[in-house]
Amino acid sequence: MSALNIPSCPPFISHCSLQPLAEAPDIHLMNARYDAAHFTESLFADLNIPAPAHLLRAVKKRRAEYLASRYCLQQTLATWGITGFLLSNGPDRAPVWPQGIIGSLSHTHQQVCALLTRRQDLVLGVDCEKMMTAEVARDTHKMLVSPAEKQRLEQCGLPFTTALTVAFSLKESLYKALYPQVKQFMDFSGAEIMAFSADLNHISLRLTQTFSARLVAGSLFSGRVLLQPDRVITWVTGPQ
Repeated sequence: MSALNIPSCPPFISHCSLQPLAEAPDIHLMNARYDAAHFTESLFADLNIPAPAHLLRAVKKRRAEYLASRYCLQQTLATWGITGFLLSNGPDRAPVWPQGIIGSLSHTHQQVCALLTRRQDLVLGVDCEKMMTAEVARDTHKMLVSPAEKQRLEQCGLPFTTALTVAFSLKESLYKALYPQVKQFMDFSGAEIMAFSADLNHISLRLTQTFSARLVAGSLFSGRVLLQPDRVITWVTGPQ
């Protein structure tokens, strides 16, 4: 893992790393942690990140999240020779990446992740999630997975809360990867988990409905998982 050198930022941003994926070295995962307790409004000026108007009425947590994501992405892309970039969002709230870059962004509970590549023939989707509690898993599993999927998760050898969190996150990653092509909302029944191994090395998803001429029901995708003590990072990549 290659740690990024982020000057004068800690203790607000405690960690930021950039790592090529083992299965695809031309795709990189940015993984950053920040501490909202150390966030102050002056950091926007200190780090030269303008605060957009829509953040004026946002809660402190949202402002800290915005600053951390934009600054870490700016520093990451600077290592690729793209300096001063500030990520914005289009009318559909999808991130607008610099020319020549395909990316995907996610954040949760003081963590920011991004998947980035210069390849123009790929789709990317990344998601990070805090591990579900048993109560949340019990209350939400019927919305997130079908009975058949639930059975696969229960039989995979992992705690159900872990398996369900991974399944939820993988579906989010898949939908993020496909959104640039389909430009439409996909609910959790739009794809299903077909295989799920306890070592998390063999996970596949299948579309259950047709979204375009190329993204038809039955299309298969492979997912990857980075399991951490209290959260998960997942991603899905594939050809356009």
